[in-house]
Amino acid sequence: MLGQRARVVTVPAAEANARYSAIVLGATGNVGGRIVQLLIKNPMCKKVVLVTRRKTEAFADPKVAELVLNMDRIGEEVAAHAQEVDVALAAFGVGKGSAKIPEPEVRKIEIAYPLAFCRAAKALGARVCGVMTAAGANPEAGMKYAKIMGEKEKAVESVNFDFLGIYRPGVILGNSNTPPALGYVMPLLHWAMPSKYHSIHKNDLARAMVAQSEQAFLAIAQGDGPKQATVKILEYKEMEPFFVKGESKEP
Repeated sequence: MLGQRARVVTVPAAEANARYSAIVLGATGNVGGRIVQLLIKNPMCKKVVLVTRRKTEAFADPKVAELVLNMDRIGEEVAAHAQEVDVALAAFGVGKGSAKIPEPEVRKIEIAYPLAFCRAAKALGARVCGVMTAAGANPEAGMKYAKIMGEKEKAVESVNFDFLGIYRPGVILGNSNTPPALGYVMPLLHWAMPSKYHSIHKNDLARAMVAQSEQAFLAIAQGDGPKQATVKILEYKEMEPFFVKGESKEP
């Protein structure tokens, strides 16, 4: 069933007839890049479509197709060039740099583009979606970034996927924008802070997004999915069961 904290469901493709195709927004970023690597290695994933603003040669694999497009026309261009997909994953945003960017631009990057991507993916047949926001996301928050993240969540919820996973990381470690020293300091402070603000390695975050999305897709494919649109918020404690020991030490 969905929402279990136990193992990820694994079913032979021949039995479940449930190999899936995925479309990814943010593949050139730290978390998005790891998501693509996991999907390439995953035998359950048969195709990965990358939606990017610039061409990347980082993923030379037969199952990968790139859509380099104008982000202001993401909806039309994805619909024109992509084929049917099953799972949509968005690890896209400005993150730490939001304080240096005018608010209208932050809203475009954090809300308008992901929303257009989600709508386009839904139109292509995606029933499962995973979107990265941030710890503390709340449309009523006083802090600007937390408020924008909350509004982002509400926006993508309106698309009504069969299953939407919203992933709220705290400080993302292993990220090129995060000072390496925080990788040593942050875990020492976990005891003093709520678990939802615990730091998380980019590889663990990517693993949680892929594994939960696959679990949801397989449940739906086997007729064990939600009877109505379901939204699951995953903070650190909800993502932790999906971590794979040792992956946080990988590049």
